[in-house]
Amino acid sequence: MSKEKFIALAADFCTLSHLPEPQRLLEGNPIEVDGVDFYLAYDEDEQPDHVMVYCDFGTPPPERLLAAYQILLEMNMTIYGGNAPSFMLSPTQRVSLGYHYRLGEVGPEQLMHLISSLAVQAKDWRIHHFLNDAA
Repeated sequence: MSKEKFIALAADFCTLSHLPEPQRLLEGNPIEVDGVDFYLAYDEDEQPDHVMVYCDFGTPPPERLLAAYQILLEMNMTIYGGNAPSFMLSPTQRVSLGYHYRLGEVGPEQLMHLISSLAVQAKDWRIHHFLNDAA
């Protein structure tokens, strides 16, 4: 039942967003929205009632790596909560922001709004990495 909800959410999102090949999204491949990659993750065995939305923010500049990671950890502490979004480092050393949703509580419109706003945030982060000029 939950897998069908995930499939329906992904298909409806792709239809609403005019994205081709919803099967690619279902297989864990990225979709690009306004130059930013997004992934939907679903694990039928571990969390069959949930979907994760990952936004690829990119990599911070090597010369400011420590400061950028420190800011991200501080932000995680600020937004900390049960199912709150969190910043993480991907296996490819790229910064991602992950959102955790219960299937049935997020619709394609909400998902489209989230992804659109995250694309803006990710592009902004790629410019200044949440760091001020003094950092």
